[in-house]
Amino acid sequence: MIQKLRTAVLVSGSGTNFDAIVQRAQAGQIDVDVCCVVSNKPGVGALERAERLGIPSLVIPHKEYPDRSSHEQAILDALGPYEPEMLALAGYMRVVTPTLLSAMSENRFGLPGVVNIHPADTRAYQGEHGYEFALGLLPEHPRRLDQTFITVHFVDAGVDTGPIIAQRPVPIFEIDSIDDLKRRGLQVEYGIYSQALQWIAQGRLKLEHGEITVQ
Repeated sequence: MIQKLRTAVLVSGSGTNFDAIVQRAQAGQIDVDVCCVVSNKPGVGALERAERLGIPSLVIPHKEYPDRSSHEQAILDALGPYEPEMLALAGYMRVVTPTLLSAMSENRFGLPGVVNIHPADTRAYQGEHGYEFALGLLPEHPRRLDQTFITVHFVDAGVDTGPIIAQRPVPIFEIDSIDDLKRRGLQVEYGIYSQALQWIAQGRLKLEHGEITVQ
């Protein structure tokens, strides 16, 4: 029997990816135990979802701390009793620092301890507004793409620069609005994030020379 992957999910908004992970875990479709959800913003939709799903929630507002490092230390202190072995960023709108990364750097898999999902190919675009990038809506990126790639990756000290775990394409059609693309892309996000966490739980990922292979 596979030992379940104890995972804390960090959120800043509505929490739809968090919801999708929990529902798959509770249905026994993935070997993941979502031990709690952490929000840096009070009153967001993810906290309502957590209550409905029976998941403990922690609210640690970043505005109450002088810098990112002290905020992350408060998160780590609050997470202590839950003993997560993996942190999943799901719409968490904060750039993490070595404080969090170092604390999560050792686990039974020999892998980084923080994972993230990004709505673009991280080799082509990093940061917020990945769907807008794909549609050519950003001034610095005016070219509309034929497809975008949902990417799940481990988090390193950069912004969306960590080793890629999995990618899936999402086609972009001429009639697509930003809402159309987001709606279709989110359905892919829900599946690929759970798949990546399952690979971690199964011990199928190997990291060598900055590259991930699935065994």
